[in-house]
Amino acid sequence: MALNMVRVWRYLKGKSSINHEILLDGGNKVTIGGFGNPRICDNQVATGDTRIFFLNLEPEAVRPDHKNELMLNSSLMRITLRNLEEVEHCVEDCWRGKGS
Repeated sequence: MALNMVRVWRYLKGKSSINHEILLDGGNKVTIGGFGNPRICDNQVATGDTRIFFLNLEPEAVRPDHKNELMLNSSLMRITLRNLEEVEHCVEDCWRGKGS
């Protein structure tokens, strides 16, 4: 699986839980693993693409040499107004305690 450096335009959730060692360029860039993972359907990007990424921190117990690495946990989502609104609503509901 490939690692790629990705420019971040906006964090919707979780920036405060990310170890500052993996935030590059003042948090404007991060390195993400999991591209090419056959378990994730839409995981390919090209330079200039804009997507919504759903990520988890790689647990140290799983791969100690990759601790604190951000990993894809699902397909990438294309940026549309509807998709962005749906993700924002899910995040808001989660923060209010309505989601899990």
